[in-house]
Amino acid sequence: MKAIQRISNHHLLFPFSFIFQDTKSPQRELSEHVHDYYEVVYVYSGKGTFFIDDIFYDMKQGDVFIIPNNIIHRAIPDKDDPVTSTIIFFSPTIIYNVLLDDSFSYLSLFEMAKKIKNYKISLKPKHQNKLEEQLLTINQETVKNELGSRHASLLTVHQIILDLIRIQMDQKPQLMEAKTYGPDWVKEILVYINQNLSHPLTLTELAKEALVSPSHFSRVFKQTTGMGLTVYLNNKRVIKAKELLLETNESVSFIAENCGFESMTHFHRIFKKHMDITPAQYRKENKKSKKF
Repeated sequence: MKAIQRISNHHLLFPFSFIFQDTKSPQRELSEHVHDYYEVVYVYSGKGTFFIDDIFYDMKQGDVFIIPNNIIHRAIPDKDDPVTSTIIFFSPTIIYNVLLDDSFSYLSLFEMAKKIKNYKISLKPKHQNKLEEQLLTINQETVKNELGSRHASLLTVHQIILDLIRIQMDQKPQLMEAKTYGPDWVKEILVYINQNLSHPLTLTELAKEALVSPSHFSRVFKQTTGMGLTVYLNNKRVIKAKELLLETNESVSFIAENCGFESMTHFHRIFKKHMDITPAQYRKENKKSKKF
């Protein structure tokens, strides 16, 4: 794999980014990653681990990772055999979702992954070849930037999503979690955090729950997940708060308490740090477009 092509479009009518055949060392990978874009990652070669929504997956050739918006995720490349991948980022606003029937939606690929908590699809060689050709087509269109290139790229993205939906439906749901990455207590504590997010969840309490010292907990947790405990908890709480702000009519103060924030001041400060707007502004600006 040679040169990396990074195509980024932040035009309001075409919120789309494309990173073609990128090889990342562990030092170059983002330590924490949460965004409003949807993401499709295809692995050409190499090895690593992908941490997505509290689950660790092995990464290898032919794997596709389906990442909905507002999901904590982090790729952890192998230091001796780093992963080479292509990544498609896009906003759901550019996806064609006029329902011609009641049984199909392009975004169902991401909705199903989130529902069954399985964000990995392992492709057979014939499907790998087709997807690699499709990704090459997008790269050629975006590099040439000819008349209709954005439309051509978007059409190919739709075809990729449709192909993956069909493959997803044909595969029996199974959790392909990495068995060798990280100690078991980290995986168990991630479940514990999810179940008790409304509680304070101090380092001392969590270390006691994990039966390790606070210093050991802090060091290993960051090594395994790629982020410190406080950063991780804040991300999880903001994600939950965003869901409650859009999906319920509960008061902002109730949501702050339900998500485990120390106070309204703490909630506003952390939420605004992540989203650049207050919780009330976020609800006002986004709830109108939310489909129930």
